[in-house]
Amino acid sequence: MLGRPIEAVHFTPPEYAKPRPPALLFGAMHGDEPVAQLILERLADELVERPPGRDTWIVPCLNPDGIIAGTRNNANDVDLNRNFASSSWGTQRRPGYNPGAAAEDQPETQAIVELIERIGAHRLIAVHATYRMVNWDGKGEQLATEMAERCGYPVEHDMGYPCPGSFGTKYGVERDLEVITFESPYVMAEEAGWLECRTAFRWCVDLPA
Repeated sequence: MLGRPIEAVHFTPPEYAKPRPPALLFGAMHGDEPVAQLILERLADELVERPPGRDTWIVPCLNPDGIIAGTRNNANDVDLNRNFASSSWGTQRRPGYNPGAAAEDQPETQAIVELIERIGAHRLIAVHATYRMVNWDGKGEQLATEMAERCGYPVEHDMGYPCPGSFGTKYGVERDLEVITFESPYVMAEEAGWLECRTAFRWCVDLPA
């Protein structure tokens, strides 16, 4: 929105790897959750040396303007996780959860939607803070359980509050893809957040079908 780029990093598996649907992981949809960006930057660093077992795309920071400002919302004061074109978009509006003037009218939302369509990703992992849980939608229950076993976080299907126009609602509930919302408990960008969940993230980009 303010001219800052949204960067995506693409990793391809070794030639001998079994073909699997692409995975997309993205973080910092909310600018006040910098640990999400740190976790995915650490994962990307590792995948340079140890490639994943499937085609993998990583977007460490979806909301660069929010990260710079330290705000949940983007430069238009829109909560990107209420801006997706689900059937529930714009309903149950709570203060501070501005869904935008229209579904997917924000450039950050448009960028991630276009990337998902272009690469045909079926495994979608959104990294957030500050709860401590592995939430799932659509076909994500098995993956959520497998990730939780590796990081010690509880598995939750219900966030405990309505999420109209959210990423999980569009791609998990309505499109029935494999969707995970991974919530790190660390508010600050601490290395501990990555160390605690490293094995879980390796698992989701490597072997499981």
